[in-house]
Amino acid sequence: MFEISIIEYDGSKIKREQIENFRELSFKEGNDSLAYDKYDPDKTGQTFLNYVDGKLASLSVIEPSHYTGDPTVAARGCRLHIATEFRPAWLGLLHAPKQIMWAKENGFKVFFFTHDIRNRAINAMYQKRRFGGAVTELKKQMEWMWTSDWYQDLTLDTRLLFQVDERSDLLQYVYYWTLEDGYVWQPPSNVVWYEHNGRIKPSVSEKEIINAHK
Repeated sequence: MFEISIIEYDGSKIKREQIENFRELSFKEGNDSLAYDKYDPDKTGQTFLNYVDGKLASLSVIEPSHYTGDPTVAARGCRLHIATEFRPAWLGLLHAPKQIMWAKENGFKVFFFTHDIRNRAINAMYQKRRFGGAVTELKKQMEWMWTSDWYQDLTLDTRLLFQVDERSDLLQYVYYWTLEDGYVWQPPSNVVWYEHNGRIKPSVSEKEIINAHK
């Protein structure tokens, strides 16, 4: 049985050193989401650290969503890295319950994250259509997530797609939790209003979608 512990970064020197070591590891493992020009743990939102048997295994951040132009309304989950040593695993999802709580306590109405529309396997998991096999003991310990209330409340926004940069054709599905009963989110920027079912066909290009909905 693995001991899994998820905590908020508290600004301490020892945690900062762990984050910096993990940042360097993420670069070596081919992930630039924790790049120095993008992420400062003392200034960028709230960092969540996930330890497995006392070793930092994954990190992610929740921050006000300046991308969608409503930073007092929407909180965005981002900057995720899972150490190769602990893959394959669903450790990033384990951050969600505490991040949902953080978003509620800080007055946000929506907490969301995004994922590339072309990653079919991961999107099928987020859309609850299919789950990856629990091929490791760590994964087997986390299978309870699929039936948890918070996971069942995760919603695919079928009205729109996220576009992180107007100069890029990269589009992502948006997954969110509504934190205020009855609230309907209307993000004002960095989205393409495009109705879909979460299964955009490979024959439909991102450029086509963007050009058709300018």
